[in-house]
Amino acid sequence: MALTLAELSRLTQAIYEDKVMGRIPEAVCVHLMNQYEAERTEKLEQRVHLSGELEAYQQETDDVQQWMKLIREYAKLEELDRPTLLRLIKRIEVGEKKVEDGCTVRDIKVHYNFVGYIEA
Repeated sequence: MALTLAELSRLTQAIYEDKVMGRIPEAVCVHLMNQYEAERTEKLEQRVHLSGELEAYQQETDDVQQWMKLIREYAKLEELDRPTLLRLIKRIEVGEKKVEDGCTVRDIKVHYNFVGYIEA
């Protein structure tokens, strides 16, 4: 049974009160307190992890939306000038020259702003 943090807090308080009132032995109280604390710690760690994932997802969504807005502006671009290039592209990686089938070739990777490298 999965408990919420609030339920774990209420249970912890209840077993402490039961111990103080003499309704449960100390060993049972300690065992339950350790069990509830371990579950509470796990839930807090899970919350931090999920919050980080949500933040990353929201940032990624924002980046994609900004990218789409930018691309729509330049959909009918006929000439690429420096300001446009700087606005669209983060960096360009140019690989070493190599010969394939008698032709000199090199890998070129374009890393766009907001979305990174898009493999074709």
